[in-house]
Amino acid sequence: MLNILKDFFGMVMASCFIICYIPQIYKTFKTQSVQDLSLLYIIISMIGYISGIMYLVLSQSFILFLVLNYSLGLIMTIFLMVAYYKFKS
Repeated sequence: MLNILKDFFGMVMASCFIICYIPQIYKTFKTQSVQDLSLLYIIISMIGYISGIMYLVLSQSFILFLVLNYSLGLIMTIFLMVAYYKFKS
């Protein structure tokens, strides 16, 4: 039972961290404005996701929700970085 709860909360965590980028990406591309976007936030997020991926690789761990969280989170962060430079005025 404890493993089921652990896996459940792990998937909820990964889903929330992945989904939380979607509204910002949508708003940025819809309004074509990055005025409220922090470049420092994007850079720190990117470093964090790359570090998470490297941690999993180096520790030879394959925990599905962490792999999804770090890889998809990094992809979302890259979208924000592209939007930042595309729409920066």
